[in-house]
Parts: sequence; C-alpha cells; structure tokens
Amino acid sequence: MDVLDWPRLRSVLEPWRALVNQGRIPAAFLWVGSEGTGKTVSAWAITQALLCPHGDKIMPCRQCADCIALSRLSHVDLWLFPPTGGERNLEETVSRFREALRENPFLSLADWELLLLGGRGSLSIGVEGVRRLQEALSLKKAEGGWRVVWFWHAEMLTRQAANALLKLVEEPPPHVLFFFLATRAEALPATLRSRCQVWRFPPLSAEELRKLAGVELSQAQLSMAQGSFSRLKRLLEPTQAPYIQALREWLRAILTPHSQVDIASVIESLVHAPRLSELILMGVGLIREHPQLSFPQKTIGIDTLLALADAIEAHLHPHALLWEATLYLQRQWHSPRPQLGMLFG
Repeated sequence: MDVLDWPRLRSVLEPWRALVNQGRIPAAFLWVGSEGTGKTVSAWAITQALLCPHGDKIMPCRQCADCIALSRLSHVDLWLFPPTGGERNLEETVSRFREALRENPFLSLADWELLLLGGRGSLSIGVEGVRRLQEALSLKKAEGGWRVVWFWHAEMLTRQAANALLKLVEEPPPHVLFFFLATRAEALPATLRSRCQVWRFPPLSAEELRKLAGVELSQAQLSMAQGSFSRLKRLLEPTQAPYIQALREWLRAILTPHSQVDIASVIESLVHAPRLSELILMGVGLIREHPQLSFPQKTIGIDTLLALADAIEAHLHPHALLWEATLYLQRQWHSPRPQLGMLFG
C-alpha cells in the first residue's frame, strides 16, 4: 500500500496543513493510539511530505530521488529507532525494520518481536541509539533542510534513554522533527510528554476497516478487531481460524451453563494458539458487543481477559490461567450480584 493513499490521511493532513501554513511545526509529536490505527503510516506520509524538496511540505512530488528513498525508508535525513533486543545491533535492527515496514506498514509489535527475536527475548529502545543520534544531530546540515526522527513504540524507551532525550527534545537543533509513536502515553516520562504536541489516533471505523481489508467482514470480525487493522489482518489469516473459533466457543461455554461445548478440549486448543495473549485480547470486543451481558458482567469479563492476557505475557502457565479465568467468569456471570474481584491476585 502506498502510504499516501492511506484512507485516513486526510484527517491527519488537515491539522498538519494548519501547522505548516502558520509556520508552527513543533519540535516533537507524540502520536498515541492502539496498534493498527495508522500512526506509522501517517508519520511516513508526513515525513515524505516534509523531506521532499519539490513539494509544499503537505504533499510530496512522489517522483524525485528523495521521495523514492523515503518510499523505502532509506533517506539520509530519516532516523528510525524501533525496539531491539538480544544480540541485535542497531544497524541490523533498523535494516530489518525497514524491510518489515515496507512489507507491512501496519506491523504489530508482536509480529516485530517474532521477526527480530523469534518470540524469545525482550525488546526495548536503549540509550546507545540516543547517544548516537545526539552526535549525528549536533552536526549542522549543510543544506539546512529538515531531519526527522522516529521512535516506534516509544513506550519501550528505557528510563535512561528517555532521560537522555529530554534536553535534545527541549532544545533541538533547527529543523528537526521527532515522532514518538506510542500505544500508551503514560509509559513515557511526564517531562518528555510535556515537550511534545500530542495527537490521539482513535480506532478505525468499520467502514475504514472494510476498505483496507477489501473483503466483506462479519460483525464478529469487526468486534474482535476493535478498530485495529493489525488485529484484523491476523483475524483474516487462514491459520488463525481454528484458534479464533476456539476463543468464541470458550466464551460461549462460560456464558451458557448447559452448553454442549467441551471446555477442556477448547482450552487445550487455546493453549496451542500462537501469540495467545493477543488472541485473548480479541475476546474483549466480543464481550463488549454481547447483547446478553449486563454492564457489570461486561466490565468483569473485559477486566478478566485483560488480566489473563497480562498473566500470559508474564510467561505464567497458560493452561492453569485459562482454567482459573474460566471458573472465575462462570461464578461471576451466573451470580445474581456479580462483583469485580482480584483475578490472579
């Protein structure tokens, strides 16, 4: 997909155009929203517009050498800082990140971790890259044009890296624009957030998801996607179908006391799902949209699934966790007075 054809780009370009026309481009943006809502695609489009020497900083020409380089994310004035880990050095990480985004502009963090580390290890954005960036930006650009820096999933900045960025963002060199792309603003230090112009990216609408998918979508798929194209893409993968069906059967069995569904076999299927925590989070949309659940029941169900996903992410035993969540929800959903308690506490 050409990022300049991104359906929601118009809503991003309108406030961006106002900043350009008023000469008030900030030193740093903090763009916040769930995965799959277009933060990266929008940053890519704005970066291309800003660095194209023949455009108006709003739309690029698409044809010059700079635009071609930016379409590959390989421009000399663009610095990329994705989370890395293991024994990967920064150069190798950035090279693989460019390839991954060219393949999938809606790359999820889970997919990136799997691609970079094989699902083993932890990711972060460390201080080493920030120090190298400080050195690079201290050199005056001969042509005096713009330079752009991305921190992708900025919530994964280490405290040391975030602290090192403070002065750089507070007193940036001329014509440097930082993009902090994050799913949780509160994960960044308040001192860093205060130096950024914050834009919120809401979930995608059903119509936007349909346009991006290019296929007819069921209401269940839209509910499970929760406005995220990254999540929808996973839902549409043929290999995910049995696990998604198992998730729906699991919730249906808990809700229906005399269901014929064998919960034990369903849980056995769920345990083998790749990226189980992400799959569990898809169930939040099903609970939120369920017509038979009351508001307290929905609250309990959503909180339970969020806690379950966090516990699975912490590498606790998924089989035991699923059974504990099953028994907890059965008690709560069929109680005359459901009460929110401490699951896995």
